[in-house]
Amino acid sequence: MDTLFLEIEISTKDEETEIYTTTSSFVALFVHKFLDSPENIQIKFVCTKLDNSGGKIKLRSDKLHVQLTDEDIICKEAALTRAIQDLRLPVYAKDGNTFISGMCAVCREIVARQSSTEKMYLLGFKQSCLLAPAEASIWTRFCELDMPSALNDLLYKYQNGQIIDEIPTALVRFERHMNEPVRMHNIYKVAREKAKQEPEIINGCKVMVDCSIPKEKLAIEHRFAEGIAFTIADLVLYPCIMLIFDSCPGIGQFFPLVKTWIEETEMEKNCLSKLSQIFLFQTMHVVNFVENMKIPDCDETSLYKKDPKRYKPRNRIFTLQSEVSAIIARLEVLDINFNSDNDITYEHNQIDWDAIEPNHEKGSALPQNRLVRKRQQLENIANAVISLAKSGDRIVDFCSGTGHLGILLALQLPECTIILIENKAISLERAKKRANELKLKNMRFYQCNIDYFEGNFDLGTSLHACGTATDIVIQQCLRSRAKFVCCPCCYGALQPMPHIKYPLSQRFRDVIDDYSYLYIAHTADQSHELGRTNCKPEITRQGQHCMDIIDTDRKLQAEEIGYRVVLTRLKPEQCTPKNHLLVGHLP
Repeated sequence: MDTLFLEIEISTKDEETEIYTTTSSFVALFVHKFLDSPENIQIKFVCTKLDNSGGKIKLRSDKLHVQLTDEDIICKEAALTRAIQDLRLPVYAKDGNTFISGMCAVCREIVARQSSTEKMYLLGFKQSCLLAPAEASIWTRFCELDMPSALNDLLYKYQNGQIIDEIPTALVRFERHMNEPVRMHNIYKVAREKAKQEPEIINGCKVMVDCSIPKEKLAIEHRFAEGIAFTIADLVLYPCIMLIFDSCPGIGQFFPLVKTWIEETEMEKNCLSKLSQIFLFQTMHVVNFVENMKIPDCDETSLYKKDPKRYKPRNRIFTLQSEVSAIIARLEVLDINFNSDNDITYEHNQIDWDAIEPNHEKGSALPQNRLVRKRQQLENIANAVISLAKSGDRIVDFCSGTGHLGILLALQLPECTIILIENKAISLERAKKRANELKLKNMRFYQCNIDYFEGNFDLGTSLHACGTATDIVIQQCLRSRAKFVCCPCCYGALQPMPHIKYPLSQRFRDVIDDYSYLYIAHTADQSHELGRTNCKPEITRQGQHCMDIIDTDRKLQAEEIGYRVVLTRLKPEQCTPKNHLLVGHLP
């Protein structure tokens, strides 16, 4: 049986037991209730001290189907499984060795594991609703992070006696989203079906709906969050928005479209009765709400669109040679030899791929020449990891994809535990299938974003984690005081995040700002293989030099807290243009 682990805090006040939970666990519990507590999923409550930096929600324990007995409550410090200590709750556990973290991914899994297909409509077209992880999808990020954070901030202010003087920005964004033209895969088909029922007559003629009509002019309005169909997106947003409305009486007058969405949701699925089973509505009575609350400005970017920082030309960096030269000149005061070309190598064991993993070639789905280079990359990383690993180590393969590196490590290091972390469910399932075929027993599979992993480990590794992901991996290793072996990729995709600021090292910050740093990172992506068709050697060498600069900053960041770090290259260097290797450990 699968298990849904939810986070709670139990407190006793005036001989009355009160049970609180986080917003993410609350939403997961609501989805579980909406599906009528499916019998193939049991709930375990993880008792802990909730983070004081966020709000907490009081549960109606008297209405919970699962009674809070000793069998249902576990202590996080003495968890039944290490994964509960490793991952941010809520966590969905299945198949004995697979654990899912992240609110949207957990809620999707609750729906997907239903024995009946009756509720599968919630996953939307091709079952892809909220499938993309929050770090890749602006819509998933809104549902999983932005709206819950808005509720958290409101609850925190109220529970700590602070003045609530501004409406949550996420609610403003959702109102604007509901006023956006609907964007659906089959919008013209829907428009034609609607036209049959409500034909538009102009000058006595029936107007035909065809693909020449702009989508914005089709007579289709938002009924639910993603269009005209109720999906899991509505399900995860509903409890957050309802609690915000409960906290701020009179707010509906400012958000007529959100208010209509609530009414449609209630009419369609009777969500309020399900929510009332776990939460007791009691208005917080915000004083003089209408007069004092202000509506903030917010980003007008459509929640349908991909992150504009990555895809809009006006937000891209276009390098000018004069600018690149000027920034490189400013870095000269550091008196650093930016160079990854050294003689440091790790024992290069040739791996008999056919003997240890007959299905590797089939699983890779690569042409022969690329397969050879991929195996060379894997051998480089694996040999570096093996040189640092010791028996009993917990080794984490971040951004593991379909598990080629993790499986190789599990085979080569049978006395170590290999944890694969990947946020794409289909990739992790393929890795599990191949691990099962090889009868590997020393592997664990975590489906989550890198940030949702909070456990301790001994060694972290990544092969071509894209852009900022490499820096998050290294940060995870520094947090856990773990050794690391990383081969970076996609330097031009670096983007500052709340917990990642560029430049990374103090020495670099003393010389250049973040914009100049990202300018160099963008130039680093111009490093192509010398001798390649249409390759300009001078541009390629400059790109490789900029790779050295960025990775030297990564090296200095770790060295500033006591690490010893080697910056070298994969061998042979031609196995990939992004051939740098960062290997670090504490002395």
